[in-house]
Parts: sequence; C-alpha cells; structure tokens
Amino acid sequence: MKQSKEKILNIEDMELPAIFIGRKLSSLTRKWLVSEQIRFIEQPLVRITYRKPDVQFFESVKNVEKKWVVTSSYAAHWLLRFSEKIGMKKDDLVFCLSEKQEGILAKSGVQVVRSVSPSACSLSELLIAQNDGKKVIYLRGDKSLNHLPEHLNQNQLDWQSVEVYKNTSVEILMNEVFDGYLFFSESAIKSYKASGNFPPPKAPVLANGNRTAQAAWTEFPNLVLESSEQEELSFVKYAIKRITEKLNEPEPKHQIIIE
Repeated sequence: MKQSKEKILNIEDMELPAIFIGRKLSSLTRKWLVSEQIRFIEQPLVRITYRKPDVQFFESVKNVEKKWVVTSSYAAHWLLRFSEKIGMKKDDLVFCLSEKQEGILAKSGVQVVRSVSPSACSLSELLIAQNDGKKVIYLRGDKSLNHLPEHLNQNQLDWQSVEVYKNTSVEILMNEVFDGYLFFSESAIKSYKASGNFPPPKAPVLANGNRTAQAAWTEFPNLVLESSEQEELSFVKYAIKRITEKLNEPEPKHQIIIE
C-alpha cells in the first residue's frame, strides 16, 4: 500500500504570529509568550479606577430586603472585595450576565443567578420574573454599556444604582499590523475602535467571553473566535494556537475553467 508523502503540519513547524493584546498582561503570561518566541504588543485600552464603598448609603439600606445586580466583571470584582464592608449576607441573591461574572461572584460564597443569555433584556426578564418586592441594588461603572436601567424603569421595579468604578478609555492609534487581535472586554473593543483602529480584514479577532465576542461581531467584519477560558494565560494559549493555525492555512487553489 502506497503511503502518502503529505506532511502533517505540527504547530511547532508553523510560522509564529505577531499579536496585539488589548490589556496589560500578568508577568506569568508575559513570561510564557517570551519563552514561546511570540511577537506581541500589550496595550491597555481601558483604565479602571475602583470607588471606595459609599458607607453612608449602604448603612441606610442595611435593614432593607434587597438583591444585587452586576453586569460587568469589574463590578463583580468590586463586590467580591467589599462584600462584608457593604453588609452583604450569605443568603443574598446576586444576579449577573455572564459565566465569567458568575465565576468571580461564586468566590464570595453568595447565591449567584445568571441570566439565560448575556443581554440586558434577558437579565431584566429574569429580575421581573423573580420580583418579590425586594430592592434591587445595581452595581455599575460610570459609563453604562447596556439598557438595563431603562428596562427596570419600564417595569416599575424598586431599584437604585451605585457607581463602584470609573471606566476611562485609553486612546491610542496603532500603526502596526498584526496577525491576530486579543480582546478581554467589550469596553476595550469600543475604546480600540473609537481611537480610529481597525484590525486588517484577514486577521482573526479572539474574544474572551460571549459579551466581548458580541461586541467584536458588532464592530468588526473580521472572523471572531470566542473563548470561555476564564484564566488569562489559558485564554492567551488558546488564542495563539488558533491564530497560528489560521496564519498557516494553505492558500486556496483557484481552478480556471476554459469553455
């Protein structure tokens, strides 16, 4: 039997990509990229400043029956850090949008309820369906990226928002071209595009989580690959593998037919 001489391409044999990463990386991830000889630029696109808890407000609702809502991983991290200081109880319910937020909140030991899909509409439907008269405390940033407040107002829920972090875009025009683009948040994508940047048409965009992917599909015509990897290094490894495979795909063969 004749054996095929076609070589199976291993990732070790492939051309390595140059990648754009839209955030500041941990030293562990940076060290791995260097060890793998990956050419990369890390560029923070969003600057997050966390607020200290408004002690007076949280003291005023201390004895009020309430449930909590977060729609970003930044708000989830804030809640994880200050849960005891703001008087959160272990039997309190926290509503969120995404698997990533759910994973962060679960570390605090509270009961977490995630909407069916990562949208403000889906979350508002969940809150309306489970409306039991308790006050809804919506923890958010200074810039609203969804229409949850409008949905809550339309359905006359008793709610109040508390600003727990400030989101500042880092404006920078990128002149270099990369083989792949990694984004970790919806706000990073919006900041990248607002600065006049666009990935080249053939470069894949790797998005961390569904909401980031949704933003990428909305803003870019590129191929968008979604990853649910929660840990930074795992996501970067997945992204490098997919971008490398894409970079080394053979060019399609065009047949010319003369009739």
